[in-house]
Order: sequence, then structure tokens, then C-alpha cells
Amino acid sequence: MTWSHFWLCFLALSVTNIANVQARQALNHVNSICSTWGRHHFKTFDGDVYQFPGLCGYNLVSDCHEMYQEFSVHIQKSLVDGQPTVNELVVTINDLVFHLTKRAVSLNGDLINLPYLNAGIQLERNAVYTKLQSKVGLVVMWNGDDAVMVELDSDYHNRTCGLCGDFNGVPVYNEFIHHNRKIHPIEFGNGQRVHRPNDECEDPYEEEDQELDAQDLEYPELEDQAVEVPCKEFRPICEKVIHSEAWSSCASLVDPAPYTQACVQDMCGCGNSTNDFCVCSTLAEFSRQCSHAGGLPPSWRTPQFCAKMCPFNMVYEESGSPCMASCTVPDISSLCEDHKMDGCFCPAGRVWDNISQRGCVSQTECQCKHDKIYNSGEVYRQDSEECLCYEGRWDCKSLPSPATCAVEEGSHVTTFDGKAYIFHGDCHYVLAKIESKDDTSPKFTIFVQLAPCVSQKFDTCLKSVKVLLNNDRNNMLAFSADGKVRHNMQTISLPYNTGDINIFRASSFHVVLQTRFGLQIQVQHVPLLQVYVTLEQSYKTKTRGLCGNYNMMLSDDMKTPQGIVEGTASSFGNSWKSSDTCSEIDERLESPCSVSVENERYAEHWCSMLTSPDGPFANCHAMVDPELYHKRCIYATCNCEKTEDCMCAVFSSYARACASKGVFLSDWRVNVCDKYTRGCPESQSFSYKLQRCQWTCRQLSSEQQSCTSDFLPVDGCSCPEGTYQEDNGACVPMNKCPCYHNGVHIKPGKSISIKEQHCLCSNGKLHCRTWKTSSQACPTPKVYLNCSSTDVRDVGVQCARTCRNTESDSCYSTECESGCQCPSGLLDDGKGSCVKEHECPCQHDRTLYASGSEIKDQCNTCTCRKGKWDCTEKKCPGTCVIYGSGHYRTFDQRTYGFQGQCAYVAIQNKCGNKSVEDIFRVITENIPCGTTGTTCSKSVRIQLGNKEIKLAKGKYEVSDLEMGSEIKYTIRPVGMYLAVEASLGITVLWDRKTTIRILVEPQHSAGVCGLCGDFDGDVQNDFTTQSQMVVSSPLEFANSWKALSSCQDAEASVDSCSLQPHRHNWAQIQCSIIKSVTFHDCHKKVNPIPFYENCVKDSCACDSGGDCECFCTAVAAYAQACNEVSVCVAWRTPEICPVFCDYYNEGELCEWHYKPCHEPCYETCRNPHGCNNSIPNLEGTTGIPSTTPCKEECEWTKWFDVDSSTDGSDWETYIYNNCSTKYNCCNTNHCCHNISDYTSNNYDK
Repeated sequence: MTWSHFWLCFLALSVTNIANVQARQALNHVNSICSTWGRHHFKTFDGDVYQFPGLCGYNLVSDCHEMYQEFSVHIQKSLVDGQPTVNELVVTINDLVFHLTKRAVSLNGDLINLPYLNAGIQLERNAVYTKLQSKVGLVVMWNGDDAVMVELDSDYHNRTCGLCGDFNGVPVYNEFIHHNRKIHPIEFGNGQRVHRPNDECEDPYEEEDQELDAQDLEYPELEDQAVEVPCKEFRPICEKVIHSEAWSSCASLVDPAPYTQACVQDMCGCGNSTNDFCVCSTLAEFSRQCSHAGGLPPSWRTPQFCAKMCPFNMVYEESGSPCMASCTVPDISSLCEDHKMDGCFCPAGRVWDNISQRGCVSQTECQCKHDKIYNSGEVYRQDSEECLCYEGRWDCKSLPSPATCAVEEGSHVTTFDGKAYIFHGDCHYVLAKIESKDDTSPKFTIFVQLAPCVSQKFDTCLKSVKVLLNNDRNNMLAFSADGKVRHNMQTISLPYNTGDINIFRASSFHVVLQTRFGLQIQVQHVPLLQVYVTLEQSYKTKTRGLCGNYNMMLSDDMKTPQGIVEGTASSFGNSWKSSDTCSEIDERLESPCSVSVENERYAEHWCSMLTSPDGPFANCHAMVDPELYHKRCIYATCNCEKTEDCMCAVFSSYARACASKGVFLSDWRVNVCDKYTRGCPESQSFSYKLQRCQWTCRQLSSEQQSCTSDFLPVDGCSCPEGTYQEDNGACVPMNKCPCYHNGVHIKPGKSISIKEQHCLCSNGKLHCRTWKTSSQACPTPKVYLNCSSTDVRDVGVQCARTCRNTESDSCYSTECESGCQCPSGLLDDGKGSCVKEHECPCQHDRTLYASGSEIKDQCNTCTCRKGKWDCTEKKCPGTCVIYGSGHYRTFDQRTYGFQGQCAYVAIQNKCGNKSVEDIFRVITENIPCGTTGTTCSKSVRIQLGNKEIKLAKGKYEVSDLEMGSEIKYTIRPVGMYLAVEASLGITVLWDRKTTIRILVEPQHSAGVCGLCGDFDGDVQNDFTTQSQMVVSSPLEFANSWKALSSCQDAEASVDSCSLQPHRHNWAQIQCSIIKSVTFHDCHKKVNPIPFYENCVKDSCACDSGGDCECFCTAVAAYAQACNEVSVCVAWRTPEICPVFCDYYNEGELCEWHYKPCHEPCYETCRNPHGCNNSIPNLEGTTGIPSTTPCKEECEWTKWFDVDSSTDGSDWETYIYNNCSTKYNCCNTNHCCHNISDYTSNNYDK
């Protein structure tokens, strides 16, 4: 192409509007960009444009300010067909070295596949660019040919060196001027040489030094110095192109002179070549700079001139958003932070198909993905909902489904609403007290007996399950650990029918109780006794007990019989004792694995089968998260005396949970727990999926009805079809008569001690005699109950009505127990006295409150009346907590872990297809450090209508979005936190590090979505994906809320302590403060174990600095949880996570103080009534001397002037002198009156 033809091409150009909607106000950031392109052109951060034809390895840019170099970018070029091209980039970030060539990418010498995402570094390749982005504040983009662009965060200002200059904001100086001498670009470039072993490359020759005159110093024109006179003939052509109307938007933002000069040099160097490269490269660079400056470059390319080809049905644009709308994230406009750039994009009205990678499609063609890909219109059904795929989103409706409560491994309880907790009981407890659902169905109460196992100190076993029908003690069904079933203490043979109840043996491991009124109980007795109680939905809100209240709200599952919600499992479990004579159980804070290293290693080895991606349970990971079961497996395996039995019980529990989701696991017993498969009687066989009645010889000779197969498939031994099972569980008869008590097997002729009685097993019955005479002396006014002289129906003192248990039918007793009790008409108050019922105290957190007392329960007030708490029922604000290396607690109190490295939507009020006028959104992103990629800080973007507030690196900045309404907000420091409060009822608290607390007012209930859940009270639907499907896996859920679909999905979380075993012991020792006496007062209100476990994980992961930061943040998270239940813990010391307030105090002033529970809002002279908001007390420092200041004679109150929290000259306050006389305290600016005047006077004088 001749240059005249080249000019004619441009005559046809016109300005083309860009179809993409700009997401936010475009900011000119060309001063943070360095680039190289074309025939050896370079632009520094400070705006100098020069030529350097070096073909060796050179330092393009590196961090040169500190002794430790955080990053560097090295470049090497070569000539191909006479034209320069970049053939290698070496990007070093900390200890990671990336080699980028046109054919491959390697990391520390090993080839890697793209896209790559790890340790805060994302490396991807699209149709035009290879892009490396690091969260240290570095972006490198390479077009695979001649052009490289580097963008740096402003934190590196005046910290860089290399061909890109020093980034000090001043052109020429410190790059091309040295000791008042102008440095030629070649001399400057040669000084950036990176020498490599055996490198024989030669630098370009330098020219003679030039002395600078005053004009050169004031107006340095580097490019003009290099232009030869013969080349100036091309200037008119280049000026006409770059200064044409088509480029007017760019010329007003970017000085066109350097690019005109580069154009002249390119055309001069190419001579009469017909290669488009000679002109295209500089025009492309000017177009890129224009986009970065916020301009709109024209569509200057044509099919015949500098054409670009795009894959699929994409189109090339000079300036478009790199964050393309996709099927999974169609509304990308306000989520994208990246600047506009040239590249291949979907045409207007289409989105990128990131499901099947079919290119650009209309939204109506978008598919959905769950376990597989579904086309629009296809239906997916699971246990509790039916979902229709529609335009890339799921439209789901709930299906009637029962709920199940379980007691597994003796101490792990899961409520009907899904709350899981650990309780080591030693008594009979009310598992579920169920009211009748209608006039025809019965009431019933289910008891469980928990007790220590044979000899293990920490071991707890489920000894028996008892069902009290119609709350009639003479109609009791009991299931014991040996597989036996008793009705009113008489052993029954199965199958067994009574009324609407049918009991049968589903396998050698399981007994099932079925009813016609909506109750099903599955009792597993091999390898351990475990129970699963299933209720149909008609029983919602009609249950109480250890199983919760079945109202689909997790927050109130731990409600006691007295009507108050407890904070710990021990307080809650103790409240449901069936007998007040049982001892109170304390919370166990010790890890059972700390007792034996061998047990811990055994547990870790075998329990890892649950989470192994190649293990026998892997097929169910997408449906049931194995992490909870893995933790239970470790706990139970270390805790149990029969180690393998407990481990296998957890495995079977996971298999059952999978079966409930429609995933049936088989062959998982091949390498573990196989003794149960080999232990079948000779005539029986083992099966993983049994769902039929087990026929018995006794059943053949009876008229009892058969069972139904309407139960979850179970595993175990069974007689083959056509054979019949005898009472002993095998297919052969056997007659023995052992004795049983509380699940313990006593052989004939052996004895056992029961409640101070010596009992001998003889002929299948225990014969007992006591050796202790009961005392009949009782403190006044109690009277002695002697079982030997009372009515046979009297159950004894253990079931007497008390203030704590006014309902006698919540008590279970098999035999009368003598002792002291209150006389008729009086109840035991729990302190040894007898009172009338209306005088009964109430209990909370093991503390008794007198009748009429009031306590706070979040935003509600509870009043003690007749031994029960009567609480107001206001809807309280919700709090979502995100802290550390991916620990989440949703508004509905569901906790999970997720260690994603993308940006994610934590909360937004634009959910599904719902239209919202005032849109808000909070986007969080982890900033990792260390080789494990643990989180060292967080970046938070808060979008409020047309404003975005970005919190990062301890600071905040506000930017304008081009769309949205005006929403009022305030930003203020509160202790160690920065608070952003919006008028529409959302507050974000950030500790300037890794902790974020999001508070929303009740009006947003069921109106939000994201990683924080939907705030509707139902924890079961918290894992609702962005495409509106409820899933089980936290990984699938969290990945769906990526702000940009182009970012890679996170994979399963790694165990940092396994990767860094040498840090495990240190982490455990440090984090033990959470379980220590320091937090003792909080242990009964907030369970410390989850916080301790998270602390250990995070502390293990901090392997390259920040050790104490990770630890301190984790402990602070527990301290804040304590703070929110009114337990203030001053846990910091000069040795443990100190806070140095004196740093902020000048001279002898003593204004800044540390407060472990800092009040978020103070009363002031202007605002004597304080603030009305939901922000809790927070840890931090305050510039308000609300404690005793340095001067002994004056104590300042918390009344102050909020105009400036650091200016002590105009504080408004009153003080107390040594005589405790209140008087006005005035200064030169203000004078405050006595507090009595505050309601009527103007306080500022």
C-alpha cells in the first residue's frame, strides 16, 4: 500500500458510536500507564515518548524503592521480517516468575495452562491480548506482537525504575536529565539492561552527549531530536490523520504530538514498504491511550486496512468494556472495574455464552447449568423444588417435602431447620415434643438417652430412643443400641403393628417406625445407635426440643422450654433435661484429638476419604458438602473408644445424606468399614440399597400387616428373596437370655451397679438390692416422697413439676425415685426453695432471673412471667460477617467457608428479575499473600445508587457511576472500623483489614441476595445461586456470585495446616486463647469452637509475614461476637495483639484510648439523645476522652462535640471535680450547660 493510498483510506473514516453502555464515569489514567509499541517506541508513566531500538533483555519496569523488590517486568524484542516484535516477557512477583512467549507460559520453569488464577495473580489470554493482573497493583497486557502495556497502582508513585521511568509525575526529569546533562534515549535504555548468563547480545550504539540549554530544560522534545530532515515529508500525512475530526475526542484528552512524531518515524523507517505495521501500530497505540483517557476513538480499521479478525461471531471494537455480559452475569455494567480497551466483543443485544462456549447468543438462547447443562425450557427436579430453565436463570418452586432431625455419633445433633451442634449429654432429653397437627392426629414426645460410653472420658453414646404416644407414660416405645424394640418395657418381635404405627426391620443395621399421621423414625444401630426423625410439613411450628421448632428459621432453634434462645449447645441441651435430678453439662472446649497423636493421624488419614476428589464419596460432593462430615469424622474418630465404629458411623451418615439427595453411593466399604459387610450371617448378603421389609419366620405365622417401602434406602445385611429371618437377625434360630440396661449387654450370671444398687442378671432379668438407706429429712418446706408407699402411677421426684419444667409430660422415667420435693401447689425454683408458679424465676445462660425481670434478646425485650420468657417479636436487623481467609456467616446464621480469589457479590437488592429503584450492592475481594494464597486484606466496593465507595488498603475513595439514583450516605470511623451508613437501611463496617460486617434493616428481609444469603429467616435457601437455584454445595453457590464470569471458579478449599504442618502446633497454641479463661464469661453465650478452628486454619496459612495479623484478626472475630451478646472481653495485652494508642497522642496529651467495646455513637450537646442505629459496640480507639484522662482532677464524660474527634479545643462536656460537684466546663469556643438544661436550651454559645 502506498502512502497516498493510505491517506485515501482515512478519508472514508467517520466517527462511529460505541454501543456499549459506559458503566462508570471514565477517568483519565494514562499517567499510570507505561507502554511500548511499533518501531521501538516507549511511553513512560510520566508521559515521555522516545525510541530505543535495543534487542537485548531490558528492565521495562520494577519496584526499586525498597530493599525488597516486589515485582519486575523484563522485556526482550527481536526483528521478524525487519519489524520489531516482543518475543519474551518475564514478570516476577515476589517469588513467582512468569515467562510469557508467543507459544507458551511457564511459572518458575514449569509450563502452565491458561487461564491461571492463584495467590492473587490472574493470567488469561483472549482473542487480542495476554493479560496478567496481580492484586499487588500491577497489570501487564501484551498483544502477542509489538505492543506491551503496564499499569501500576498509585501506591508505586516515585518507586519505579526501568524503561518506564520513575513514575514521579514529572516528565524528563530523573530519566533523561542527569547532572544537568541530557541523557540520550539510547544511553538511558542501555542503562536498563538485564544481564543474563552467557548473554552475547549487543546494546545499540550511543550518540555523543548533548549539553542542555535553558530552552531544552523548559521544553524538552525528545522525539524531535531523533527525527531526520528527510523524514519530515511524512509529517503532513500523519498530522492529517491524527488531527482529523474522527480523532477529535482523543486529541482533546491525549496530546497527539508524540504520536504524530511516532507516525512520522514509522513511515520514514518503513520507506516504501507496503506493510500495514508501519502505520497501524502507532494508530492502535493512540487509540488505546485515548480509551484510557476516557475518550471514544473512531472505528478506524477497515477490512482492507489494519483489519482484525475475531473468533465466533464476535466483532472488533476500538473501545469496549473488557467485562462482557454473559449468560450467568447479564448485568455487568456496574460490576466492572476494568478500563475500556480495544478487542473482540459481542454485538449489541447479545451476551457471551459462558456455559457451552458457543460464542455470542441472545439472552433467550442462554442455557442453565447445575449437575449438567439444561436448555431453556428444560426442568430439573430435586428433593424439595422443581426448577425451570428460562433464559439462563432458574425459575424454581418449592415442593412439599418432609424435614429430618438427627442424632448421630452420640453427640452431633441436626435440627429440623438444619442447625448442627454438639452436645455431650448425660440424661434423658426431649428430642422432639410434637403437638397434634389436627383434631385426629396424636401428640407425641420423643426422648433420647445420652450418656458417657463404657470408659472413654470424652465419649458420648446414644443409649436409647423412646417415643411417648399421646403423652401417655403407659404407651411407650423404646429402641435400644442392640437393635431390640420394647413396648411398655416388653421386648417385641418385628414386624410389629399397633394402631397407626408399624415397626419393622429394614436391614440388619436399621429399624424403621412408620405412622399414618406423618411421623417416621429411622433407628440405626450398627455400628452405633443413631436416630433420624422425619416429619411432614404439616408439623411446622408444632415442635420443641433438641430438634428445634421446625419454623425454617435457624436463629431461634435453640429456644428453651422457658421461651428464650440460648447461645450455646450446653445451655440449650440442659434446658431440655427430662429430669432436674440430672447434672448440668458444661461445654467441652478441648479437642479430643489433643489426647492422642496416633488417634489424630489415624483420623486424618481415613477421614480424608470423605473429601478426596478421587475417593468413593466424590460423586456426591456436588450435592452434599463433605466438609461438615469430614470435621465430624475427625472429632468422632478421636473421641470414641471404638474408633473404627465412630468413623464408619460418619461415613454411613454421609452416604445417607447423599441418598436423600438422590445420589446412591456403593462400594465405599471396599477398603474401610468392611468388617460389617463381612459380618453378615452365612445365609444373608450385604447390600448398599435396601428399601423393602425384611421377612421373618415369626411374620409368616402372624396376621400382622406388612410395612411399606416409603423410607430412605439403607444398607446392611438381609435375607435373600424367598428366605426368612429369625429373631436373632440370622436365618437360623437361637435362644439366649441376656439382660439389658440402658443399652448395656449383661451376660447371664453377671452383675452391674445401678443407682447405688447391686443388680444380678438371672434368667434374663436383673435382680437388684440396695445398700444405702435413703434419708427422709428434707429442708423446709420440701416433703419426702417415698416410692414404696405411693400410688404405683407416681413416677417420683425426678418428674415432679418445677419452675424449670412445668410440663410433667416432658419427663421420662422408668421407675419411681424417692426424694425431697415441693408440696402440692409449690414448685422448686432451681435454688432449693419452693415458690408459687407465678413467682417462678426464669433461666438464661445458666443464670436465674426473678419474675418480672427483663433482658434484651437482640432488638427484642424478654420479660420473665411464671417461669417462662415472654418476648416481643420485632424483626431485628440482620448481620452478615465475612472475615479472615474466607469465613462467612449469612444473615440467617448459616456458616460456611469459601476461599475464592475473584470479586464476589456479598449482597445486592437486585435479585433475579426483580426491578429496584434504589440499587445497592457490596462486592468483596480477597487480597492474598504468602505461597498458600491466604487472605491478608480485603477490598470492598459499596455501590449506592450512582456512587461507588471503594475500601482498600486502609483507605476509601468515592467515584461516580453513570447510572443510578442519589442515595444519602455517611462515612465515619467507629473504633477500629470504618463505617459506611446508607439512608436506605444498610451499613458496612470494615476493620481496614480482613473483616467486613454488613448490617441491614428489617425492611430488606427476603429482598437481598448474594454470599450473605436472602435474609428471610430460612437457612435452607441461603445457598441460592445467581441463577436462582438452591444448591447444597457452598462451592457451587459462591462461584455463582462472581462479579465477573471471566474469572475462574474456585476449587475445593485446601487445608492450610496440612500444607504447613510445621505451623500447626504454633497455631493451636496461639489460638487456644479463644478457649482459655480470658474468654470464660463468653463461652456460655457464644460457642468458641468454630472460631478456634478458623483461627488455627488462618494462622497456619500465614506463611510469609502477617502471622500475627491472621491470628489477631481471628481472635478479634470471636471477641466481637462476644461483644454483640454484651460480654466485653479485654483480651489484648502488650504481648498479644497490642494496640498502641499513644502513637496518636501528641506530647503530654492523653486523648486517644483503647476500648475493647467502643460505643459506636455518642451523645453530644447537639445530640443529647444519642444515635438510633443498629451498629453494635465495636473494638477500637477513640479520640474522645471518655475514660479518666491524664489530669487527675477532672473526669470527662462522653458528651463532646462531633465536629472534630481530634480537636480537643472545642470539646463540649461537663466534668466532675474531686468533690463530685457537677459544673459547667467551658472553653474559648463553647460552653455546655448542665445535663438538666439539655432538653430545652441551645448548647453552643
